[in-house]
Amino acid sequence: MKKILFSSSVLIYCLLVAVSSNAQATSAPADVQKAFDEHFKNASIARWAPIQDSYVATFTQGQGYRDAYFTNEGEFKGVGRYISVDLLPITAQEKITSNYSNYELSQLYQFESVDNGISFFAVLKNEKNELTLKMDAVGDVSFSKRNKIKATSTMSEPLAANTKHQ
Repeated sequence: MKKILFSSSVLIYCLLVAVSSNAQATSAPADVQKAFDEHFKNASIARWAPIQDSYVATFTQGQGYRDAYFTNEGEFKGVGRYISVDLLPITAQEKITSNYSNYELSQLYQFESVDNGISFFAVLKNEKNELTLKMDAVGDVSFSKRNKIKATSTMSEPLAANTKHQ
């Protein structure tokens, strides 16, 4: 049950980052900060975000942004990052292409869990629906969520660009 809740936390965080790139400044408890410093030496934190019963640090270390997940007590749970489709294993790419041909891949997030290994979260869209999938490395889906896309009215000003961590 805890694994399902934590996977849900990862999914919620991914969706929140996708929706809003301007999270308010938040600090993490000392135990969480200490655990981060032990796992990721020489990393630069861009922000902390509390999500359900955990904290997520978005940081840079080397190339690109990554997200580190910790419980409120400072237990390290995993690390994730947005990826391009060419980093998704071929078998997973093929399953998305064959099983979801009427959708376009919008976002792809790789999560390396301490408990469960590597999983991928894919957001697929078409004219009517947005579909979020949790997949393993061979493309088997263990969780999916479908949301209807609401019709939008014409706006006089362009929407702010949605920035993604690569």
